[in-house]
Amino acid sequence: MLMHNLEPTPVTYNLLINGLCVYGDLEDAGRLLVSLDDGNINLTKFAYPTLIKAHCAKGDVYRAVGLFLEMVEKGFEVSIRDYSAVINILCKRCRITEAKYFFCMMLSDGISPDQELCEVMLNVFDQGGDFDSAAELLSEMIKFGFHPD
Repeated sequence: MLMHNLEPTPVTYNLLINGLCVYGDLEDAGRLLVSLDDGNINLTKFAYPTLIKAHCAKGDVYRAVGLFLEMVEKGFEVSIRDYSAVINILCKRCRITEAKYFFCMMLSDGISPDQELCEVMLNVFDQGGDFDSAAELLSEMIKFGFHPD
């Protein structure tokens, strides 16, 4: 692109990050994100979720959570999918307290959970012996019209 005097856009860089993640090259994708962040490129909200999901798929909780918090700190809009990715990987790694923290953070951000995430959290509350929270969430699910399994 540069050889043809075409300036890459943030979308171009997001596509590069996505491609690197698809091919499992998370280190290069992370380095590209850092280099763009240090430069004059205004990243879109898509670069972070792509990397977060890739690190979750790889099982790298530490990096996924770090990128999520960095995304929030930089003021990017966070979606239910972003929260779900982080909460699910935390639950898979038995990091129940942190999963609850992010679930509460999501609710305080005004983002309503979907049925799948509610069921994940019901299991978390059940495994942790937090039956009051489970009962409260179950009643909220019914109010939202969800039908828990």
